[in-house]
Amino acid sequence: LLSTASAMMGGLLQSSVFLAASCGLATSFAPHRSRRAYKPLPVSTQAPEQQQQQQAEETATNVNFEEWLADAPEEITKWKPCPIADGGNIPSYVQGTLIRNGGGIWTAPNNNDEFSHIFDGFAKIHSYKIHNSQVECQSRFLQGAWYKAFLEKDKQAFPTGIGTGPVLDSTNKEPKLGMIRTLQALINSATIFDNTPVNIWDYQPHMKESDSSNKRKTIAALTDAPPRTTIDFNTMDTISSSTINPLASGAKGYELMETAHPMYSQAKMAAVGGEGVDTYNVAVELGLQGPSVTVVRETSQGERSIVASIPSIDGTPYIHSYGMSANYAMIVLQPLRLDPSPDRLLELGFLRAMTHVDQTRIIVVELTSGDVVLDKSIDEKVYFYHSISQAEIVNDQEGDGGVTVSLRLCAYKEPDQITGEHQFMRLEQAKKGREWRNKLHRGGKFCDINCNLLDQSVEVDWKDEIEQGYELPVTRYSRSFGSECISEKHPRYVYAFGAFALGSKDYDNWGLFKFDLEENKVSSYYQQDSVYLSEPIFVPNPDGETEDDGVLLSQAYFGKESETKLLVFDGRNMEVMATVPTGMRAPLDFHGAWIPN
Repeated sequence: LLSTASAMMGGLLQSSVFLAASCGLATSFAPHRSRRAYKPLPVSTQAPEQQQQQQAEETATNVNFEEWLADAPEEITKWKPCPIADGGNIPSYVQGTLIRNGGGIWTAPNNNDEFSHIFDGFAKIHSYKIHNSQVECQSRFLQGAWYKAFLEKDKQAFPTGIGTGPVLDSTNKEPKLGMIRTLQALINSATIFDNTPVNIWDYQPHMKESDSSNKRKTIAALTDAPPRTTIDFNTMDTISSSTINPLASGAKGYELMETAHPMYSQAKMAAVGGEGVDTYNVAVELGLQGPSVTVVRETSQGERSIVASIPSIDGTPYIHSYGMSANYAMIVLQPLRLDPSPDRLLELGFLRAMTHVDQTRIIVVELTSGDVVLDKSIDEKVYFYHSISQAEIVNDQEGDGGVTVSLRLCAYKEPDQITGEHQFMRLEQAKKGREWRNKLHRGGKFCDINCNLLDQSVEVDWKDEIEQGYELPVTRYSRSFGSECISEKHPRYVYAFGAFALGSKDYDNWGLFKFDLEENKVSSYYQQDSVYLSEPIFVPNPDGETEDDGVLLSQAYFGKESETKLLVFDGRNMEVMATVPTGMRAPLDFHGAWIPN
């Protein structure tokens, strides 16, 4: 509403653009001028004989990777049985629903519209209901206002806006710009943008499908901004969507962004009493004094309140995830700030348009009091999308040595994976062929940020001995709460997918890895020709005696068969326990949730 009013008033236009465009939801209303920042990919640099050799290689191994990134407009809107392939077995304790979230459409050929980044596709969920080793699946688009605007145009043109990357003209691969598009995008960002293709969150983890109160259980689809989509857990129907969150108690401004990775309270008494489990998140708020970083608590009943608010004096930060343990939240402000320049946002998308600052800022908040117990900027630059785990380590068991709060990240020493020309899944590059995908980033490294609360020191520890790059990491304890959590140490094992598997020079050589962080190595892995895997989800064995006793669920695209299958792995050795063909093609997705019965 603020953005729309400002646009109509004219005099506050620049502030309106800042509010909406900083979030990647609006575009410039500035006059057309020469655009030099965006550089379309050049033609191939390979000699003809090299191209012929590469084409021969691409038809032999790791085939049809580009199919995994292609539009998938088909839907399965009712639960469909998916028999397990011969010889497979899903353990009896795996009872629940896996829900994956990602994009489903990136092109509108009749209007020459083409999203240039995979994060901007229309949100589509793929769901798997598992009960007594029987599997049913669904595949459907979220029916928010953004997607409905696309349907109203008979899927021939995108609603006008800007996001992670620019919308390209597919005929010349140049960004679509212009004053009329700018005005449309500014209005759309304030009124209908509700695309949520990044994550799934259960704000009611205490409430099961068969809740005796007969209340309808819902889940939420999220993105890196306030919009949410509410989904019926039983049917997967879209119930509602929103462009903003309910204003948190204590908020003093406009909530511009909120991470796509909330976390449950890890206090040991969190699950006692049956009243639900609190969810925490980190948001960026714009007020009269400038941007602030806020820690937000939300109850299972939807009541939101501010735990802490910290001014950001050097610009508006981009925060995709953060760390939390039993008593503390740690927020790492990487050296990137959202650029309010309308021209750059329109031309590059908000990720590649970000500006750089000289320091990494680390903030630690005590959750009970809301006190900031550490706020320090360091010269070392740490860039990241995803946190992995957080621990509270007692420095001196016998004396008052204080506590070290340690946050483990999947991180980068340079910003290229996020803001560079070869950033993660830049679609125009990923779809152009193997030569171009092999220029994409190799993935993240393990990095621990250790904050001694007693002497206020900060240490950054990179695990350079682990060479395999990776992304979208999970542990056994991801999304856990109450007594299921550990805070006194980091988990030993981390699971993640990665390209360039096992030292390969081929990006399409995709694998799923189990990392041992006590021995700093890949302890086991799954890698098969032409099989492309999504983020794994760990389902623990309730009777297991070891951290890795459980199964991993991963949605995988089998390129040679052009089919998506659900794979069930043994978390101890990464061996396949069951393969579930689906008869559908699901594109590369991002994050998801396992919701047990």
